[in-house]
Amino acid sequence: MSFRGIYRILRPPLFVTAMADVVAGYTVALLPRLEEFDWRLAALLAGTSAGLYLFGMVENDLRDVRRDRLLKLPRPLVTGELGLAGAGVLLVLTGGLAAACASTLRGGALVMAILAFAAINLYNLGAKYGPPVVAMTVMGLCRLLNFGIGVSAAVTFPREFSLDLLMPAGPLWVRQGLALFFITAIISGYSIAARNGIRVSSGPWRAAFVVTALAGFLMLAASVWAPAPTHFVAPVARVFAGLALASLWPGGLWSATGHARRPEEYAPFIERAIYWILVMDAAFVLDGLLAR
Repeated sequence: MSFRGIYRILRPPLFVTAMADVVAGYTVALLPRLEEFDWRLAALLAGTSAGLYLFGMVENDLRDVRRDRLLKLPRPLVTGELGLAGAGVLLVLTGGLAAACASTLRGGALVMAILAFAAINLYNLGAKYGPPVVAMTVMGLCRLLNFGIGVSAAVTFPREFSLDLLMPAGPLWVRQGLALFFITAIISGYSIAARNGIRVSSGPWRAAFVVTALAGFLMLAASVWAPAPTHFVAPVARVFAGLALASLWPGGLWSATGHARRPEEYAPFIERAIYWILVMDAAFVLDGLLAR
């Protein structure tokens, strides 16, 4: 076991995006009464999210180790930088972190944490080997449920679903959650395409990516109505966030309709898009503050 091996299997820079999602969800849902913001609870939410994300990273590599060895991929369990026993220890530690922090949560937040854990296992142990649309959906659900942990800690979910939640006067966190779902599905789709040598610009992938991208950006650009019905607030921060995506992820989404890029070229698009989620979370928080 080496520090480099631990670092590579945990991919620590990426789990910051999961922590940002859950804290942003808590903040946006709590904005109407921001004076009640609980920093201790926010830290526990971030710890739960970090534990779940890191657990998923380790489980993913353990599940794929046989395939990775056959393909001779330079992952830590293949190169010997980390042994199976060491990975098992990390799996227990990261799962323990998630469980310890989640055990302090109550009600819907605890339920969401359990559902997120189930979705992570569903993806790693089966869904990612199935049809791409299923894998993309389950991965999007993983991030949506992680986001829902933070929302549930701030508000009580309606007992039954109402279309009013999706209306312009509905809560901002609904649009943020859906945006996270669709954008994560897009990122997951590029990752699957890269792994399987599929060109995103080919066949049914083109239509699937265009529809998913449009749905995600619709949630980004959807306008906000402040509590007063006559007070309209434009999604200023989210518009700038959308423009930032074009500069951070040049050629990424657009390869679905334009230039046919080779699958090995997708990696930088995937990484930039994951980090861009931080920008999107901040944009939703800022727009929520404007709409107060």
